[in-house]
Amino acid sequence: MISNRDLVEKTKPVLKDFYLQVFACLFLASALPQIVLSLSPTNVLLNLVVVCVSGYIQVGIALYCLEIYKGKEVNLSMIFSRFNGYKPIIFILLYSLIVVLGLILLVVPGIILGLMYSQVFFILADDPDVGVIEAFNMSSKMMKNNMWQLFMLNLEAILYFIAGVFTLFIWWIWLIPRYSVAYAGFYEAIKNE
Repeated sequence: MISNRDLVEKTKPVLKDFYLQVFACLFLASALPQIVLSLSPTNVLLNLVVVCVSGYIQVGIALYCLEIYKGKEVNLSMIFSRFNGYKPIIFILLYSLIVVLGLILLVVPGIILGLMYSQVFFILADDPDVGVIEAFNMSSKMMKNNMWQLFMLNLEAILYFIAGVFTLFIWWIWLIPRYSVAYAGFYEAIKNE
């Protein structure tokens, strides 16, 4: 298995001249649901709609990052290209339910379940015809011996993001694209095992 350092280093050549563009696309896609939600945070229907739209955006971001990792041409419309069908809604609702139930039981089971099923959006982005249960089973199998590595990659990213606060968030322009594409590289590495 490729090391986390190598995963992050492999993002350098594919992001060489596109850090700002990729950052803008990822930031816009991630912030859009939060902006809509801030209009009326107590509206239950709006919250449900935002969660459902987030499923489509998660699959779009996964596809976007996979294409960048593979060195292909990308644009913002790719993130919103998966707004069809109902699978992303089922994926996000099921994933959220599993993680929240795990967190309610204790924090550790929630983290383990979150890591175990973390690849479902990449799996759906990679194969739109995959079934919901099949994707969750595939993610579980893929992550069987790789949870610790993903946990450490997440921890590293979180620590760098905290350090980025002290640079007035300027460092995030570099960090968000690098780690988003590194997660796609992680998926590609464990998919091929």
